[in-house]
Amino acid sequence: MPSFTIREYGLLAKEPAPAGHTTSLSRQVIPVTAWDWLLSEACGDSKHKQLVRPRQVDGSLYLQVLNYAGAVTTPCGTQIEILPKHMEESDDASMVDSRRILMKMLNRVYRLNMREFEQADLQLFNRPLPEVLISQFLLEIKQLVRRGIRSAYLNLQDETPYLRGRLQVVAQLRQPPGRQHRFQVEYDEFVPDRPENRLIHASLKKVLVWSQSIDNQRLARELLFVFDDIPISTNYRSDLGRWQDDRNMQHYRASKSWCEFILKEQSPFTLAGAHFGQSFLFPMNVLFEKYVARVLEQQLPDGFKLKEQAASQYLIDTHCDKKLFQLSPDILITREGKPVTVLDCKWKMIDQNKSHAEGTDEKSYGISQGDIYQLFAYGQKYLGGKGCVYLIYPSHRLFSTALQTFHFDEKLSLRVIPFDLDRDCFIHGDDSAIEMLISR
Repeated sequence: MPSFTIREYGLLAKEPAPAGHTTSLSRQVIPVTAWDWLLSEACGDSKHKQLVRPRQVDGSLYLQVLNYAGAVTTPCGTQIEILPKHMEESDDASMVDSRRILMKMLNRVYRLNMREFEQADLQLFNRPLPEVLISQFLLEIKQLVRRGIRSAYLNLQDETPYLRGRLQVVAQLRQPPGRQHRFQVEYDEFVPDRPENRLIHASLKKVLVWSQSIDNQRLARELLFVFDDIPISTNYRSDLGRWQDDRNMQHYRASKSWCEFILKEQSPFTLAGAHFGQSFLFPMNVLFEKYVARVLEQQLPDGFKLKEQAASQYLIDTHCDKKLFQLSPDILITREGKPVTVLDCKWKMIDQNKSHAEGTDEKSYGISQGDIYQLFAYGQKYLGGKGCVYLIYPSHRLFSTALQTFHFDEKLSLRVIPFDLDRDCFIHGDDSAIEMLISR
């Protein structure tokens, strides 16, 4: 099947290529069938999210990919991999680095516990994202099989020609004439048919269908042979709720996150059509927000707590005896139950040298005015108009240091700080609340 790789906000043209089109990570030419399907099914409506939007460039019509990363397969078999745009470069090296960053974020946010990922060399990321994810899952299950598949006692009710286990007296008395020589029994059998193994079997079936790699397909078939006598889970939610985490099941722990990731298809994206094929699509705004929260919660000193998407305050306190316009900052840090600071994360490349308006000294750096209003409201409602609130953007060549402090007034200020995805740290300058929290 044809496979294409593009970055966020890249342009997709349909065959034949428009005049003057140059193929790169920012521009790709895909088959007509795939392009038409994306135009009709992925442009979104009132119920479905938008993956692409039409855009006219140099007299030619393109489809511009929005801020999602991952991969989607169209009904015609075309696979489109979308990588995050966190740097200006658009070459093979940046493609490998973008894949690595995305895998790193998924690994921490969804707690996938990729054992070999941390020490992996860059050769791992020369393959499309779905194949990298599938290979990591298969390696995890391979390690599990080596340590042994766990069995459990399963309660069975059966009719046998001999007495086995416990006789079901009531059922036996109800036996019709001519079948009274058959015993209605109940017994326990030690079998591998348990929720964990059923979920793994179902996950292996799915990745075998998804994978286009011969190596991944071969390993998936080998592992499926091991689980062949175990039925496939038919109720994912129920079996996930019954997953045991005792001492005998320690080597199963990492597999649970993978099964949730695969079976629940933790891609918060839904296309408009009935068929959307394989879909690993993640909104980068949400993924970046969750990643920063995971990193920060491990760096907070004792006594501080982090809450994502806090929703205790409203912009309007009273209107017809109701509160209106709920305020939900990405990250709220508290100490002893009292708010300390608010952070809002934005997946956007800003420019620390960008002028606000031509001919003036005023700077906006590409920051949305709406974001400033939002942080002002958070500061007023959650911090009582006193302290410091933070806007967090990914760091890159044009945004490599914290901006000078913005002052709403004498009591409330705003800091705009870059977050380094390679080193997992905030790049801050002078003393700030964040520096105080993570350095104690």
